[in-house]
Amino acid sequence: MSHARSRRDFLRDSLTIAGASALIPRAVRGDDEFDYVVLGAGSSGCVIVNRLTADPQTRVLLLEAGGPDSNPLIPVIGQWTSLSGSDVDWNYSTEPEPGLDGRSIKWPRGKTYGGSSAIGAAAYVRGHQLDFDGWATEAGPAWSYREVLPYFLKSEDNVRGASPYHGAGGEMAVADTPDPHAGHFAFLEAARELGFAADPQWDFNGAQQENGAGFYQKNLRDGRRHSAAAAFLTPILSRPNLTVRPQSSVRRLLFTGNRVTGVEYLRGRGVGAKPVVGRVNVRREVIVAAGVIESPKILMLSGIGPAEHLRAHGIAVVHDLPGVGANLHDHPRIGFRWAGLTTLPGSSVSAGLLTHSVRGANPGAPDLQFYVGRGLTASDPAIAFSVTLCRPHSRGSISLRSDDPLAAPIIRAGYFTDARDMDAALEAVRLTRVIASSRAYNRLKGAAADPLDSETTPDQIRAFVRRTCSTIYHPGGTCRMGRGANAVVDPHLRVHGIEGLRVADSSIMPTVVNAQTNAACWMIGERAAELLGS
Repeated sequence: MSHARSRRDFLRDSLTIAGASALIPRAVRGDDEFDYVVLGAGSSGCVIVNRLTADPQTRVLLLEAGGPDSNPLIPVIGQWTSLSGSDVDWNYSTEPEPGLDGRSIKWPRGKTYGGSSAIGAAAYVRGHQLDFDGWATEAGPAWSYREVLPYFLKSEDNVRGASPYHGAGGEMAVADTPDPHAGHFAFLEAARELGFAADPQWDFNGAQQENGAGFYQKNLRDGRRHSAAAAFLTPILSRPNLTVRPQSSVRRLLFTGNRVTGVEYLRGRGVGAKPVVGRVNVRREVIVAAGVIESPKILMLSGIGPAEHLRAHGIAVVHDLPGVGANLHDHPRIGFRWAGLTTLPGSSVSAGLLTHSVRGANPGAPDLQFYVGRGLTASDPAIAFSVTLCRPHSRGSISLRSDDPLAAPIIRAGYFTDARDMDAALEAVRLTRVIASSRAYNRLKGAAADPLDSETTPDQIRAFVRRTCSTIYHPGGTCRMGRGANAVVDPHLRVHGIEGLRVADSSIMPTVVNAQTNAACWMIGERAAELLGS
């Protein structure tokens, strides 16, 4: 008998009336009741539990599939790439992507307190003002840039102090990086040569976010990563009205009619150990904050999603909601490397630029974002650039692989299924070549590592992109906020057709922001907590 089969049999048998009560510890039986249950200790979830438990009369349970953020590499920002594929990574991969020559792409996602804020590069960029105004078109004026800015400022503690665009004294540290090297300064000088503004302290979250090169601020405190857990969760773990249960994977939501009244989950699954089935009751609401991949998975396992897909996996349909798992989109990353004429030292700095692939009147939010220097402690003998398509038109999906709650879902990113993305990629390659050919790099850059320098026709460049493109890890949209048949949550983050249930994480973004998603997730958490308390 296969391991997968024996696990399914165990789950089925454990849920029989006779067996379930014996398997559920006293601490997690049906009389275990909370005002709110938050699913996921990621960037949004940590904010939500912090704000809800500020009221000592409100009992909150936080269920997290991973464990505490005790991996010693998490605070060391220059070691972030070492966390991919580790015990704090979900270790997801896409299906073979037709737009990438059939390659499967690794999709790191944090599986620990703090979620992906615990394993990423920690750059603090919120997204363009026009991104949020676009959300307002989809979901109402409460999500415009003017309306969401105060929620960003509320949680921010920026080393540069308070201003109309920044907060000071909040929980989340935002700092400058102190150790740029020659490669970073060369990028700024190259940008100036091309007519862009350039300043190491360029404010990518300020009044003008595009067409200026600078060094990204990062979520650092005293030189160490300041994740959502470090900022919002760890300081409140002693609150008596907060219960946190790690290593707890949601099996399904429990309903009375169309109202969510509880959560069933699996806890503990060490080597050779069977998971324990737990159930909790909720008096007010469940907030799904498990991320762009796990949040739609939880809804679908619970019978909320495309009816035909659910029935194909033997899941009873509670509410036919076609948009669950749809609208997936991500920032594809195109990487470039040239041999270095010198070895650059390790550095926490990432330089960057936001600009447009198409010039002209009213181009909208920038759709190209540059990264120079990955913020690693290791020295680098090469000159490396990354550019991402940060307003992608292509769409993919998340779907269930089976009804097994421990099985990874099917991820189809859909890269370059929309021809407009390849058009933007051609401009990204052209602009990168121009920047790298500037006088500023004469003393630093040798030959290209990939035969890019000899590939000049549009077809050759398209082939280069499909052969080398990967991801910068900014997916969103799988529980889209808005109106219409494919919307999943309303402007108050309530799941359409279901009572007592909200979603609050990057999955609700109608369109993913044109920068790193982490800061926007804190804002979503702040907004969700206020909506719950209103």
